[in-house]
Order: sequence, then C-alpha cells, then structure tokens
Amino acid sequence: MTKFVRRAKETAEELTYLATKAALDSAGMKIDQVDGAIHATAPDAFDGVHMKGEYLAAASGGCGKPFMRSYVGGGSGVFAPIHGWYMVASGYLDTCLVVCEEKMSSCQPHPQGAFLTIFDHTTERPLKPNLLWIFALEMNRYLHTYGISIEEIAQVSVKNKKNAIDHPCAQLGKSLTVQD
Repeated sequence: MTKFVRRAKETAEELTYLATKAALDSAGMKIDQVDGAIHATAPDAFDGVHMKGEYLAAASGGCGKPFMRSYVGGGSGVFAPIHGWYMVASGYLDTCLVVCEEKMSSCQPHPQGAFLTIFDHTTERPLKPNLLWIFALEMNRYLHTYGISIEEIAQVSVKNKKNAIDHPCAQLGKSLTVQD
C-alpha cells in the first residue's frame, strides 16, 4: 500500500496554521475579518494530544473569538462545514472560519490499532484488518441494501477525482473513466 504522506514532519499545530492561512488567502480575508472559528479533527487519543481543541485554537484563528472544536468518527470533514454554516445561518456569527486537521501518524502505537477491537479475535484479527476493511464492509452493505451497482459508485468516484484535479491538497486528482 502506498503511504499518503505529504507533511510528515509538521506538527498538528503547524498543519492547522497552514490550512487556516490557505483558507484565508483563498477567500481574500485577514484573520481580523473572521468572527469565530470551527475546528474539526480526530478524537484526542487518535493524535496523542489531550484537549486538542485548546491546543489548536490559536492556529485555527480562534483566539479571543467564539471557537468550537468538534469531531465525528469518520465524518469530521463533512460535519465541520455544516457546523460553520449553522453558526452563520443562526445569526450567531457573520463570518466563520472552518478548519479541519488530522494527523494520526504522530501517535505510537498507531491509533488505527484501536479498531482491531471491533473484529473477532479468532477469525478476523489475525488478518490485521484496518479502517479500509471497515469502510469496504459498510459500502458493501450499502450497495446490497439499496440495490446500487458498482458502476454507479464508480461514477461518483470519477466525478470526485475530476473535482480534485486543480485542488493543491487533493490526495488524487485525476481524470478517470468508469472503466478505470
């Protein structure tokens, strides 16, 4: 398996600062134009940092402003923009900076080992299952439950990879076909 590593040496705080700066630059804004911040990241134990929200508040643009850290197992990157939208839609904030960061690789032993506990100790753990197994099992169940074909899922993947072509932080931006 190819490791996805672009910034192995940076700390979570440095990654957060870089993401914050990139977001502000992209929006043509300065930090003093932001009313509050939302930060999403993995649970504390997964990054080996206690009270990670407090640790990353400054790098997220949350000092002296309303700031909230949240996480949703496997869905933090989707939940965070929704969370930021609620802050603006409710009238609580006029502008909200949403920052996501996750770096589980710093913690030893690797936090992914925690997921081994959901597999059977005799028949599955010796195979060393990981998060990809979990997602594959979930997707397989979803396909069968709702009668969705693999080709339909491939169409979504083709669209998403194409949308990522010009994104500087995309893991894999590529022009693909369903046959690929």
